[in-house]
Amino acid sequence: MLTVLIQFGFPGRWSSRLRNAFCLIAFAGQVSGAEVSGADLKPVVGPPSGWVKPQFYDQRSAMTNESGTDQHWFLREKQINVAENETFFHFIRQIRTLAGVQSGANLAIDFNPNYQSLTFHWARVWRGADHLDRLDTNQIKFVRQEKDLDQFLLNGEYSAVLVMDDVRVGDVVDYAYSIKGENPVFAGKFSTAVPVQLDEPIDRLTTRLLWPAQRRLYAKAHGCSVQPIVIPGKTTVEYLWDLRRQPACPFEDSLPAWCDPTPWVQLSEFRTWAEVNQWALTLFQTASPLSPELLQKIAEWKRIGDRQLRALTVLRFVQDEVRYFGVEIGASSVKPADPSTVFARRFGDCKDKALLFVTILRALGIEAYPVLVSMETHRAVEDWHPTADAFDHCIATLRIDGQTYWVDPTAGYQGGSLGDRYLLNYERGLVISPTTTGLTTITQAAGLPRTTTTEYFRLGRKTESSSLKVLTVYEGRDADYERALFATAKRSDIEKADTHFYADLYPGIKMASPIDVDDDSQKNQFQTTEYYTIDGAWKRSDKDSRYRCDFYPSTIAALLKKPMDAQRVLPLGVRFPENQILRTEIILPEAWPADADSWTISDPAFYFKKDSRSQGGRIVMQFEYRSLADSVPPERMAEYLQRITQASDSLGYRLTWQ
Repeated sequence: MLTVLIQFGFPGRWSSRLRNAFCLIAFAGQVSGAEVSGADLKPVVGPPSGWVKPQFYDQRSAMTNESGTDQHWFLREKQINVAENETFFHFIRQIRTLAGVQSGANLAIDFNPNYQSLTFHWARVWRGADHLDRLDTNQIKFVRQEKDLDQFLLNGEYSAVLVMDDVRVGDVVDYAYSIKGENPVFAGKFSTAVPVQLDEPIDRLTTRLLWPAQRRLYAKAHGCSVQPIVIPGKTTVEYLWDLRRQPACPFEDSLPAWCDPTPWVQLSEFRTWAEVNQWALTLFQTASPLSPELLQKIAEWKRIGDRQLRALTVLRFVQDEVRYFGVEIGASSVKPADPSTVFARRFGDCKDKALLFVTILRALGIEAYPVLVSMETHRAVEDWHPTADAFDHCIATLRIDGQTYWVDPTAGYQGGSLGDRYLLNYERGLVISPTTTGLTTITQAAGLPRTTTTEYFRLGRKTESSSLKVLTVYEGRDADYERALFATAKRSDIEKADTHFYADLYPGIKMASPIDVDDDSQKNQFQTTEYYTIDGAWKRSDKDSRYRCDFYPSTIAALLKKPMDAQRVLPLGVRFPENQILRTEIILPEAWPADADSWTISDPAFYFKKDSRSQGGRIVMQFEYRSLADSVPPERMAEYLQRITQASDSLGYRLTWQ
């Protein structure tokens, strides 16, 4: 019996797989047991299937007074037939400017030829009452894009590119195609997103779903109360979301990761998170016996007596010696590779490395499980109806002597003990375990960041050279990031960037010697020491002929930046966790009078402290910023901005030579 449960929830951000459901992105090609090459791809043209009921272009209903945009959307149409595993796409938009011609005269459809097929139906240009056919199969080229290669992911996707002739300003581009097939790894379980508002205006936004009457369907509305038109039938139920004259969805800058104002309706065939877990368990099974090489390595790790050190040693191996690279073609886009294969080839993506890690720990007698998390939605995933599409990353959890640890086998260049490893604040996750029935709260307490920078200025007299020594100690997450930077970037590029950082205030600055680096990976502290000479630290004013030297804590100022949208209806995202301390010590050529100053600003979102004092020819200033929350609610914005302004106004410091 079909049951549709429409629930109303808070705005959410759907995963890239769902988000692309209404973009100009589709899958195409022929299903095959082996990977399909570009030479195998041929354009297929034909009419839509008989179940499709396309909407057509009507000049009268398409009239709009909107201006200032490169294109205007008249129609975005999507029709899904679940029983046939086929989706029909139809788009109509008007080109408004020359820039719109440049970007809109070519159609690019991303596709994965390993399990789906594409059929073009039409591509035409309307010029007044006339329509010009632009679907020339000789103009369709198949290009392997691999757009995620810079992220070390190989997914086998291609782009079907149609370059249309003679497209002009004012033309209306009208095209349609269908996609048949779905990634078999989802085992026929259906899920998708129904958009009800876009980031630009549209005359008509419609989604039609043909659903088998014998299957259950669950729906949840996010940030809206849109209900579909339901047409029941004996074997098929039709659902229609048909929205007209939709304005652009209003956005505000600097939103928290978990906040997405775009309204949408989520559809899923999963009833509970327990069902999603059962689906995931089948993917993370390891039926094959471990290879002799992996078993030999496990035997070596067994000789480590301390269980925490044993787990940490395995984690370091998977993080550092198994490089991150994903071959996500077909089922491999979701199903992890065999642990012995990953161990032998020494590379894998997040799910490959997580499964290898937990497999080794289990062989060592340590309880461990993979965990699915979302890098986009964080805790907002708990507002979703259960679905396999909610996650885009895989980490791991383990228990030793009653203590639970959350770790990321994908993370590199991490230091510290097992309990000190930093983990991004995912907040919620699905632990892939036989006993899992729902999402689990992921604690965020280890490896918290702190950066302490001490600047030692030794100023010469007005026209004399000065010197600067900068000692920076990075801890927790900040140490991981800095360690990764020095391991992957040229030392000369780092030194150049650091010099440019100070050059805005001191144009005559030069690095006096190479950066010194001290890495204590056991404590997870990374220390750098920079040495500079500064010509012209004192600047002579043309107005009064006095010499001035300025000091400004730019790193602290960056954390006190105001949002562009001060009047808000949505929360403001705050960099969290964050802890920056900047201490500036100035040695002057003679005694220098200066007032002491010390004050603190406390806000639910941040803590700020300033302290300055002087003695003889020595002035010391210290600033500290620490974020206390990841967001500021709209009703607190006025108070928050007032305190941010107070802190920002206290940052600059100037010395004037009388």
